[in-house]
Amino acid sequence: MRIALAQVHWPIDPALPLTRDETTLVRALLATPLRVDPRTGDVAPGLCTSWHTRDARRWTFRCSHAAAIARALFRHTSWMFQAVRFTAHGDELRVRLPFRWLRFPYALTSAAAALPGSRGPFRLVRARSGEVVARRGSLTLDFRRVPPARAAALFRRGELDEAPVPLGDIRAAQLDPTLSPAVHVTQLLVVDVVVVNPRGALGDLPNTRRAYWQTADRGDYQALVPERQAPSAVSLVPGSNPPRAPAKAFRAARARIPSLPPVRVRLGHDAHDPATAYGASLLVGAWRDLGLGATLAPNGPDAFLLRVRAEYPQDEALLDALGPFPTVLAAIHQRAVMERVDETLFHEARFIPVAWAVDARFVSPRVHGWSEDRLGDVNYARVRLG
Repeated sequence: MRIALAQVHWPIDPALPLTRDETTLVRALLATPLRVDPRTGDVAPGLCTSWHTRDARRWTFRCSHAAAIARALFRHTSWMFQAVRFTAHGDELRVRLPFRWLRFPYALTSAAAALPGSRGPFRLVRARSGEVVARRGSLTLDFRRVPPARAAALFRRGELDEAPVPLGDIRAAQLDPTLSPAVHVTQLLVVDVVVVNPRGALGDLPNTRRAYWQTADRGDYQALVPERQAPSAVSLVPGSNPPRAPAKAFRAARARIPSLPPVRVRLGHDAHDPATAYGASLLVGAWRDLGLGATLAPNGPDAFLLRVRAEYPQDEALLDALGPFPTVLAAIHQRAVMERVDETLFHEARFIPVAWAVDARFVSPRVHGWSEDRLGDVNYARVRLG
């Protein structure tokens, strides 16, 4: 099975932030302490076979390679694991959390929790710059680094079995009768968010910050980045509604803009991600048209457009990915339910959610059993070629 990815790096260190493509390689080649059952969505055994807790703050897992797992998670850069204490005693992995977290085992299903050097579903055959080949039984996965536009052309010629749909081409591909059956679009537990630097130009200007939140051009962003395949985002809770009508809030904010102090706001973005680079230009253009002092900047010292990815399939994982407010997280995890994150939280937290994200892939008709979950993960162990 020939699979095109925009980025193919090996070896990969799960302790560092992972892109969607890097997560794909990690899932295929490395093992995680726990995993998610694709049929039920429940936590299932991985390197760890059993777990229990009394108070949801102290957990004990029985694992193979418990000491190695503890060392790997201890050095992790994610806030989700930095705030946690891991120790190993024989085959027991003991975990102490800063607050009660009823669904903590889900965190150990993330690709970020994968154990370097472990054996995953597929065995590594070879790895070199731009290509990783892995095998499981009679199925061989050939991951190749190919730019999306080139990958789409190769897919049309039958030279690839899976390829990303280039930015801006989703609707065109769906309307193409020669391609439409092969186009798979999955809405992800991923959201594009402008994160305001508290030490930047907006740090001490709550009214200006609120104006940016209320006038973000989510409509054009939704139409041109996810191509209306995913809704605009006014919260980090999928499917939630804003506490105030967006149109009314927009009109009120626009009327207040002339009275706000003039300030230059430099917005950065991920230079390696075409979607956020394009999205940042859309946002800046709309804000400037309204009279706000937004401008694009390479490193975005005042604000930065991020594509925030959940690391495990629960709604609160998005807050874990941002992770700056332990008291908010503690309340959410203790109740094991993601309640509405309202406008007040974003005003204080300096987050401006813009739009939910999708992953669009071309998949050959000869590939059977292919599916993508809300994290963007494909379980290639269930795939067969016909």
